[in-house]
Amino acid sequence: MNIDTKTLVSITDANHNFSRVTKIVEEHGSALILKNNAPKYLMLDLTTVDEKSVESIMKKASAGKKSSK
Repeated sequence: MNIDTKTLVSITDANHNFSRVTKIVEEHGSALILKNNAPKYLMLDLTTVDEKSVESIMKKASAGKKSSK
C-alpha cells in the first residue's frame, strides 16, 4: 500500500483546521490522520469506495471494538 505524503495530517492540524482535511479528501479520496507521528485514523470519501471495501472496513472496525472490551 502506497501512502501519498500529501494526504498526511497531524491530529492537531485536523482538530484546528478540519476544512483542510476535507479538502484533502476531496482531492485525493482519503486523508491519513497521525497521532504521535503514527497513523491512527483514515478519513475516506465514501463516494469513491466500493461497497465491498466499506463492508470489510466496517467488519474490521466492529471486530476491533469487540476484542478491546
